[in-house]
Amino acid sequence: MDPRVTGDVTFGAFAPQGWKLEYTGWSASDAWHRTKEIAQIAERVGYDHLWVYDHVETVPRREPTHVFEAFTLLAALAQHTSTIELGQLVTCASYRNVGLLAKEAAGVDVMSDGRLILGIGAGWFDREYQAYGYEYLSDRERLRVLEESLEVIKRLWTEETVTYDGKHLHFDGAYCDPKPIRNLPPIWVGGGGEKVTLRIAAQHADATNWQVGLDAFVHKSKVLEGHCQAIGRDFATIARTHGPDCRLFDSQADLDGWLATPDGGNLWGQEPDDIYVRDNFVGTVEQVAEKTQAFLDAGCTSFVLWFRDSPGTESLERYMAEVVPKLSF
Repeated sequence: MDPRVTGDVTFGAFAPQGWKLEYTGWSASDAWHRTKEIAQIAERVGYDHLWVYDHVETVPRREPTHVFEAFTLLAALAQHTSTIELGQLVTCASYRNVGLLAKEAAGVDVMSDGRLILGIGAGWFDREYQAYGYEYLSDRERLRVLEESLEVIKRLWTEETVTYDGKHLHFDGAYCDPKPIRNLPPIWVGGGGEKVTLRIAAQHADATNWQVGLDAFVHKSKVLEGHCQAIGRDFATIARTHGPDCRLFDSQADLDGWLATPDGGNLWGQEPDDIYVRDNFVGTVEQVAEKTQAFLDAGCTSFVLWFRDSPGTESLERYMAEVVPKLSF
């Protein structure tokens, strides 16, 4: 089965970049070459899109190890891939001047021959803000920056010059060239805040991305639908996507053994293992196929998987070869 013969459903994988300490102990050069290799493997085995995080320091612990920056990494990967789309889950709207962000993203789209997806959110990693000297505004104001950013980026990508006077963003006859090859690359809004973030998504997003369990996915879908109804937008025009962890095991015993190791279970160690396993695509091929199918049945149309055995590729390759053929679309 060709994994891309899946109707409107698409599958994505994260490229390792060091954010989750997966490159601790590696040289920077070796880490880059492995990321490049994994990007090429993901493309070869049939993933539709490739993703990076927009972070500059590690989690769950701050350590002095490699974390490749999102847009320079995507620009480089664009030169070593040819068909797979390239995105960020998600760009922090307040880490860069938004005009510069629009220009960087448009450049990646051109350099990749039209393969950019812009994932964007309000930002949350307050310690990273502090370390880099970014102003950490209140939740309300960071969401205001996100909303203004979405308004301005679309204009910068489509209009010759942009003048804009918002509360946080100001432009005075700004050019943004080159324009993206795709006149408006897809925009994914990350975050599940129900009063504001999902309202912003209803107004501006081509897709949402949530990293939640199935019950929460169903609930947030209903909330998003309500926001769409309030502004007169067709709910069906917004793709709902899911971004779980994924790791495949040959047996329940193998899964249980992994959960008992220091590297098993929730990366942050904040939840019981049963909740982590329930809400993520972790388990045997049959278990993960059942979980994936449940999200498909709930209206999810795209998956972006972080593989817990990264920078290995066993789960990445097996998901496409063994899980996807078991799904009904």
